[in-house]
Amino acid sequence: MNRQICLRYIKTFLYTVLISMLGCLGIIFCVLYFQTFTKGFVFEYFILLTSISTTLITILTLCAIAFVKRSETSIHKMFFVVVFLVCLTMAFLFLLKEFNILDKFKNIDDLRNYVCTFGMWSIAVFIIIQFLQVVVLPIPSFITVGAGVLLFGPFKGSVFSCVGIISGSIVAYVLGRVFGSKIVKWIVGESTLNKVLKMIRGKDKIALAFMLLFPFFPDDALCFVAGITTVSPTYFISLIFITRIITVFVASYSLNNSIIPYNTWWGILIWIGIFVATMVGAILIYKNGDKLEKKLLKFRNNK
Repeated sequence: MNRQICLRYIKTFLYTVLISMLGCLGIIFCVLYFQTFTKGFVFEYFILLTSISTTLITILTLCAIAFVKRSETSIHKMFFVVVFLVCLTMAFLFLLKEFNILDKFKNIDDLRNYVCTFGMWSIAVFIIIQFLQVVVLPIPSFITVGAGVLLFGPFKGSVFSCVGIISGSIVAYVLGRVFGSKIVKWIVGESTLNKVLKMIRGKDKIALAFMLLFPFFPDDALCFVAGITTVSPTYFISLIFITRIITVFVASYSLNNSIIPYNTWWGILIWIGIFVATMVGAILIYKNGDKLEKKLLKFRNNK
């Protein structure tokens, strides 16, 4: 009994430290973000905006701490998610503004040149960019994968891309699994969330596998949404390893004109065929995916 009480106090203490650190980081990044403006509304009302923002973050942090001490589990989880999102948002906005990151990612050549500036650290920076591309950065994957091909060649570029993309996909799934639909809605948008849930409802496993394997689907958003479905961690991780490796390698060698080149008539015809097959498959899964998933589950159980 005493051990359980002791563990509860330790857990409360660690949570208090964690939420306090997140609150402090949120305030720091908030102030740093506002300081990046040298003119305009934010610059003119810097003190007012900073005071209001830091006060709100402080109140949210104190509420999260207060409710955990009262053992209000659902409420303190809600406040924790809010403080975490505020901290993440302010850090993200500051880094984007301070380093003009999006300006460096407009096309494949710009991204390649940016990564090259890091010299011996270019591989690590590229993997981090691929990771962030899944989780937070609004960059089309063909730009990052294409930059990897130019930087390291199709094979090494694919390997480094897979490391970052698979890691980011797993983190996205975990975020959805731990924090629920609220954080998924905030990250991918309510309309995207509802659209994906409508497409995979009742046929989560087979629909997710199809959408991750074929192009033209929001695969990064799917990783977040998968966390709030019935898809188990084991199934998701296995699926991500298989589908991401296939899609990244095919994309890399296609951009390198080694498999399905984009600059030949027959390559274009193949990609058109893939597009048509994807649409037909999507329609079939949307209409009959639940039946197919039940048959697959029945087959697996009978083995």
